Amino acid sequence: MRSLICINLVTVLICLCAFSARAADVPLSESTALDAVKKALKLAPAETAIFVGDMHCANCAKKIARKLYGVKGVVKVRSDIKIDVAIVTPQRNQQLDPQALWAAAKASGILPIKLIGPGGVMEADSAAREEARKTHDHAAVTISG
Repeated sequence: MRSLICINLVTVLICLCAFSARAADVPLSESTALDAVKKALKLAPAETAIFVGDMHCANCAKKIARKLYGVKGVVKVRSDIKIDVAIVTPQRNQQLDPQALWAAAKASGILPIKLIGPGGVMEADSAAREEARKTHDHAAVTISG
């Protein structure tokens, strides 16, 4: 009887480990478990996370942050280049416009793929996702004037 209980316990543990490993393989930007994503990002209730396709360096993070600070009500932007996300904090008692945040991210040249905020979730369509994941070239700067 004891060995049967041990075998069942081991089976349950193996299944749990396999499930955890599969869940870890899914990037946060692709996860449909919003509560888990919010917890992993340490997202405060009023904050908005914007996943982008290719934020590969500190300059990219600064570039998107500059555009996001231009949105009315934004007081803080923090980025994680390892997982291609910018997290935006609004002024106290103010809700940010998700369309304005999306447009600001897009204007940075680092294209958004998913936005998670107090008002819900916005996602790029499949063609826009593919375009966003293309590596952008820092040297491709247009000089006008």
